[in-house]
Amino acid sequence: MSLKALFTCIMLTLLIILLPACTTAGGIKEEGNLGAPAGTGFLTKTLAVGDHARQYSLFIPHTYSPAKRWPVIVFLHGIGEAGSDAQSNLTVGLGPEIAQHARDFPFIVIFAQSTGGWDADSNAAADVIATLEQVKKDYSVDAERVVLSGLSTGGYGTWAIGAKYHHEFAALVPMCGYSAKESMIPELAKIPVWAFHNSGDPFVLANSSNSSCEQINKAGGHAKYTEYGALGHDCWHAAYADPELFSWMLAQRRSHAAGQAAAWGNPPSAQANQGAAVASPY
Repeated sequence: MSLKALFTCIMLTLLIILLPACTTAGGIKEEGNLGAPAGTGFLTKTLAVGDHARQYSLFIPHTYSPAKRWPVIVFLHGIGEAGSDAQSNLTVGLGPEIAQHARDFPFIVIFAQSTGGWDADSNAAADVIATLEQVKKDYSVDAERVVLSGLSTGGYGTWAIGAKYHHEFAALVPMCGYSAKESMIPELAKIPVWAFHNSGDPFVLANSSNSSCEQINKAGGHAKYTEYGALGHDCWHAAYADPELFSWMLAQRRSHAAGQAAAWGNPPSAQANQGAAVASPY
């Protein structure tokens, strides 16, 4: 067996062992929509932009009312969930977590989907912003509290889209993604960041997230980095299962993010936002 073939076999074996089994979109929707009032829970929508259309999934809180403005999470999937069905993007990461807490999950969540990556200048990236604008028209959204989060390929997309469209977001939460490009750092320094990675990630080295956070902090921004001492690519189960993360998200505000990032002056290990405490959503 050639060295290349041996390496391929090893990587495929690691992929099977270390990546979690995917939950079906149907099962997630069934669990998340149990008891949901009409028009809430997991929905499938279509965005029409110019000469093309793109499907996306949407979670509307069971307690949704237009009488209040709701915070939003925009979620970017990994390469394994790429496609155009607006289904597989629910199966890994934030979708399964929401399904377990659907009755009291306090965010509108946009599950964007690309057919590949999330490069800043791609149609997929532009459609993320167009989808956000559409959701703002259709629902009562608090535009000051929109958080962008993603895992793996979507973790890099969080850096890329977050930098290019930094004025849209109150905070960024990238997970196990490749490093942010050096050209992105000045814009990323304007937004609070909380990044996550496993120390034993065999697919994307943990230093990708750690070094990006260090560069952001050196540029005067404020990025918190959490590294789990675990083997595997999947750091998102632990991160999204932590109510502190969602409490932190709820505390972020776009209107003062840049001013705070410049004024905090805390060391890189400090908490990523020293705003008022917000009760855990569950």
